[in-house]
Amino acid sequence: MSDHLLEIKNLKITVATRRNVLNLVDNLTLAVKKGEILGLVGESGAGKSMTGSAIIGLIEKPVKISGGEIWFKGKRIDQHPDEVRGHEISMIFQDPMMSLNPLWRIGDQLIEVITTHMNISHQDAIKKAKHCLVEVGIDPSRMNAYPHTFSGGMRQRVVIALALAPNPSLVIADEPTTALDVSIQAQILDLLKQICKTRGTSIILITHDMAVISQTTDRVCVMYSGRLAEIGITKEIMAHPQHPYTKGLVASTPQIDASSFEKMLYQIPGSMPALDNIPSGCAFHPRCEHAHDKCRAERPEVLSNRAACWLLDANEGQ
Repeated sequence: MSDHLLEIKNLKITVATRRNVLNLVDNLTLAVKKGEILGLVGESGAGKSMTGSAIIGLIEKPVKISGGEIWFKGKRIDQHPDEVRGHEISMIFQDPMMSLNPLWRIGDQLIEVITTHMNISHQDAIKKAKHCLVEVGIDPSRMNAYPHTFSGGMRQRVVIALALAPNPSLVIADEPTTALDVSIQAQILDLLKQICKTRGTSIILITHDMAVISQTTDRVCVMYSGRLAEIGITKEIMAHPQHPYTKGLVASTPQIDASSFEKMLYQIPGSMPALDNIPSGCAFHPRCEHAHDKCRAERPEVLSNRAACWLLDANEGQ
């Protein structure tokens, strides 16, 4: 029996414009194991959030899934995501104030989520809501408080409690710490890791920050222009990145040591291509200092190695 909780097979997400059809996610294949934290990392426009939204069924026309499959617990869900949304798969969004109703007490919001997705009484829902607050480090006496009375970090804890209340097997965290300062960010990430360990919940962590990836995830999927660039165990990729784009992301991550203060951080030249102007071949080749003719003409796929790069195939052949 497979230990994969979620499997994405050749996923393609497109949006139709007046002129043409644009690929937001292009032939993405990956899997999430039970109880692991998988990171999705890349610059803005890489397709990370769109992938998360597709899993939970939060994309709307003109955006659509135009190819591939999404499987959860051995059942295909891309055609009927509402069957698992909320109680089996939940999502933590970037801005907690966009997730919380400012006119409702946090306790009422928790109780509504619990009673909607779980067949329990109102009194039991109250008890579970209090337990969820305790689990994320909030005093249950604040059940009757409104969102605006909490700090940014505490509001994000409430949002995490909302996501975990129905006991989901998978949580998609879409840049959950971007709006927080560094110290609070560390607390939230530690909380997510602790929950993953104690509950056995799988987490997909979407971020553009390689430092967050290195501290939090078990495996990482590097995305570029909607495509998979590299995937593997986080420690191995941080220590020995294979794809030139991954190498650039790792090199641009600040390091806390004496030598790091003596040199400038690496900067990847150029920027992510527009959706209507994705280059032929490897999408990264205009920004890659090692690109050759094959990179410009043919699109590489992740095959024997963990990265989609023709340079690796050339090196293996030597």
